[in-house]
Amino acid sequence: MAEVYPQKLTLPGNVVSPKAGMLWMVAWRNIFRNKRRTWLTVAAIVFSCFLVSGLRSYQVGMYKQLAEVMTEQYPGHADVIHVDYEDDQKLEQTIQDATELMRSIEEIQMVKAAAPRVTAPSLFSVDEKSFGGILIGADFAKETEHFTFFNALSEGTVPVDQNDVVLGKAMARNLGVGLGEEIVVLGSQKEGGIAALVLSVSGIFSSGNIQYDRSFAFVRLATAQQAFGLGDEVHALTLRLTDIDYVAEATGFVSEKLPDEAIARGWSEISPETYQAIRADDVAGIAMMALIMVLTLFSIANTFSMMVFERTREFGMLLSLGMRPWGIIRQVQLEAMGIWVIGAIIATILNVGITYLGLTLGVPIPAEVNEMVKGFYFIFPERFYPAFSVGSLVAAPLIFLVGIQIAAFVGSIKILWLEPVTAMRSE
Repeated sequence: MAEVYPQKLTLPGNVVSPKAGMLWMVAWRNIFRNKRRTWLTVAAIVFSCFLVSGLRSYQVGMYKQLAEVMTEQYPGHADVIHVDYEDDQKLEQTIQDATELMRSIEEIQMVKAAAPRVTAPSLFSVDEKSFGGILIGADFAKETEHFTFFNALSEGTVPVDQNDVVLGKAMARNLGVGLGEEIVVLGSQKEGGIAALVLSVSGIFSSGNIQYDRSFAFVRLATAQQAFGLGDEVHALTLRLTDIDYVAEATGFVSEKLPDEAIARGWSEISPETYQAIRADDVAGIAMMALIMVLTLFSIANTFSMMVFERTREFGMLLSLGMRPWGIIRQVQLEAMGIWVIGAIIATILNVGITYLGLTLGVPIPAEVNEMVKGFYFIFPERFYPAFSVGSLVAAPLIFLVGIQIAAFVGSIKILWLEPVTAMRSE
């Protein structure tokens, strides 16, 4: 007589099947058991991702344009100076063979232009009036093409003749001179001799920067080099790059072409005040976005905690059928994953659309903003544009992926201590 074995008892696959596909089907069904709660949770994810990713793209784009506005005026995206010039700023701390080095640097694909500058402490005199300042020799063809400092002089024109000079408005007022009048400039040559110049005022600038307006005077590069005995030497090569975002890479390439006594600096080192102001605002923005994400995740954790409470009887039945507590928690995690997928897809589509709209149309800047900075030598663009990047687009959804899994786990951890009989008696 053949032995009869009892048939193996199996439970419905959609309850305890180890197959991920079945668990996904159950989880997906459970997501829409309470549509209102699901869509409120999705809305929270979409709103937070929009703030963190979408608005972050606009914030980064604004920072980039602000840096462009500030650096294209005079400081430049980067520069090349003598290794000791930043600390000492002595006349003899120059870059040798500047013409050849400038040509070599401009061959770098990331460098749009290199503008040579000579800076020399000098005494400016008219009759009995004398004031100290800085005489700067510049290549005005490059300065006017790649920088905005001389685009709109308040009076006159940039130097054309070798004896022309452009003064700051405050310096011209202190000396009591106007266009066409002469000033005497005295300084020390590199080898110790006396540099003496008689210059005619061809233009007056008003930068809005009191230090520039009171101390700076500009002449042709050759005039300054000849007067101070510098030959083919300059104190700085000011660089305009093709993209300010790649300053670190560009200065790295430039450094490879420099002699040992020269260094390349990025705009954050040239204008630390501007960099620190942007950085401080950036950190504050990131902190605010982090706070929004944390509050949203706390709300989601509370939602899952309430969901577990409402489904206590269901979970008790699953436990009584033999499903392990960790299996139920895994199912809740999959439900959280499903909600995240819906929210992430909607948020990504929304962010891509809004960013594309911003890149196409831009955000108009009210005319009142430029009225507020009238008199300064920079003008905000008519529109700001966001900076699109895949990293900023996916950062928030990925953070929420981790966060919502943690939130779901925290909300469902009580399942580990759930008693089947007690749970099934709950209302």
